Amino acid sequence: MFILISCLTIFLLYLITERILLNRSLSRIPLRIVVTGTRGKSSVTRMLASVLTEAGEKVLAKTTGSEAVLLRPDGSQRELKRRGIPSIREQIGLVFKASRLGADCLVSEIMSIQPENHLFESQRILQPDVVVVTNIRLDHTEIMGDTEDEVASVLSLDIPPGATVFVPAQYNGAPFAEAVRLRGTLVQVPKGASAAIAEMDSHLVRTEFAENLDLVCEVARHLNISDKVILSGLLKTQYDVGRLRIWRACQDKTRSYYLVNSFAANDPESTFQVLERVLARLPAASDKVVGLLNLRADRGARTIQWIAALKQRGSRRFSKLFVTGSHSAVVRRHLPDAIVLKSGSAEAMTATVSSGLPEGSVIFGFGNVKGAGLDFVNYWSKVGEDYGI
Repeated sequence: MFILISCLTIFLLYLITERILLNRSLSRIPLRIVVTGTRGKSSVTRMLASVLTEAGEKVLAKTTGSEAVLLRPDGSQRELKRRGIPSIREQIGLVFKASRLGADCLVSEIMSIQPENHLFESQRILQPDVVVVTNIRLDHTEIMGDTEDEVASVLSLDIPPGATVFVPAQYNGAPFAEAVRLRGTLVQVPKGASAAIAEMDSHLVRTEFAENLDLVCEVARHLNISDKVILSGLLKTQYDVGRLRIWRACQDKTRSYYLVNSFAANDPESTFQVLERVLARLPAASDKVVGLLNLRADRGARTIQWIAALKQRGSRRFSKLFVTGSHSAVVRRHLPDAIVLKSGSAEAMTATVSSGLPEGSVIFGFGNVKGAGLDFVNYWSKVGEDYGI
């Protein structure tokens, strides 16, 4: 009993000490921003970090999208090496690091899925001054709920007292409005908020989603950053490996086709939006799109979501649908026309999918970026010519 009491006392003292040190470190970071939402968190985090750096701030940022990466104040990137399962406690170390580096600003992507973790990660650890909500779409439905309102209720747990919350104008429903009314200030970001900056450089329109640009521009303006500096920062952004990209590749030196990385979009709504954007760029390929769905063993609910979406409307968008990953046989049972792709190297699987494709076809990779998705991206970036977006 004495040993147990001693251990509990030591543990309690550890938690109290950690809390004191965390509060002290937080007080040394003038501006703290968290980015939450269903999709686009990594891109928005990276763009904000770049814009703030361009504005002269000393910024430490962290993304946990396709890769967990630290964006350091000197502009360098460092991949986070984790031991075991990712834990939100790594955000405590992030705060300590930002304090040690003398950062003016800390920008972090929210990594939580479980509702109670959202609350603890944002309100107890990071305690942001600014919360940026990218969008509210169905994903992780087994945890976050089956409706947008349920997902919004979970994401609203990221709002601490006194925070300024930036939300796209179309997501102004009750869960956010009520949470912000009780705790902070709501800024509804109108569609087209970035139009003036996008007009300065057409490259931005091709390379980034307008809603992400709108959010970044509105936050930066709120922080009194000029449009000229915002544009310069956006153009210097270092993007995540899972970012939407198109490559042009050749087959047998006679036919060309396109490879599209949409693996990181994950949910059907985001993915179909990406597909429409790709076809706007490649209109001649509208009837020559081959789908390549990559599935994850630990994302069973997402597989079910994909089956439902493809049965309802999605499979008609593809001339062929290839499936790879641990749930491939399940998809094949529900979608008889789906072709199960034998596991192998990204080179071998790409050769199978591209065999016999007509000129100007599109291989559209989607579903999940982890596992085979990342292998495809790395291989396609080597064999393909960047075609932009």
